Amino acid sequence: MSRSTFCRYLRWISFSVWDLAFAVGSGACSGDDLYREQRETSSMTSLAPLVKRISPAVVGIRGWGVPSEPRIFDPEAGVPDPPLLREWQGAGVIVDALAGLIVTANHLVANATVVKALLWDGRALSAAVLVRSERDDVALLRIEADDLHALTLEKPGALDVGEPVLAVANPQNWGQSVTSGIVSALHRSCPGIANGDLVQSDVLVDQGSSGGALVNLEGRMIGVIVARRGGFAFAAPVEAVERLFVAAQ
Repeated sequence: MSRSTFCRYLRWISFSVWDLAFAVGSGACSGDDLYREQRETSSMTSLAPLVKRISPAVVGIRGWGVPSEPRIFDPEAGVPDPPLLREWQGAGVIVDALAGLIVTANHLVANATVVKALLWDGRALSAAVLVRSERDDVALLRIEADDLHALTLEKPGALDVGEPVLAVANPQNWGQSVTSGIVSALHRSCPGIANGDLVQSDVLVDQGSSGGALVNLEGRMIGVIVARRGGFAFAAPVEAVERLFVAAQ
């Protein structure tokens, strides 16, 4: 091999190694950029900041009382059996922090003589029932407390089918839980509730979710969960809550 040929060969090798190193380095940078973009996208779509903001406004509700259904008659004793004390458990939503107003499902407090609100920070406070609506299955309560957090109501008519929503409630008495889904339908009815203008969504709810909040991704409450049927949750719309405000005045 001549001297000139050998030098050209060395130059070719050096250029090839440099090109390979540049390509590998560029690939690594592209990978970092892709990872960074994925991480930023994940952060942007995380619901954790929203949940932290709205969770303190959702409380546990417990009511104790005697059901209104007829008592069982014991023919041997000749008198009706004594009434049995019953407990109802669900959730509620603080809608006015200064006045201590809480909206919940009416069926949780309709027959209760004692009602307690269990706050996010562990406080258990007595709640007074101000007004109830059997038609909408919602009720307005009041507590005496400081340092409360409230949810803002969404404007009536601002809700669309397909809109993402969160449900914040107290299923199975496990403590506060959050599930997500979409608005499945509007102007729905559900057996046992006279209001035929309910919001239907596919959020996961269970026994104990009644009275919980249905919230949009702006953190505004769009409804109060009042029933579940066929895998769907049904919520009384904000119009029902506003009617409670009017009735309480």
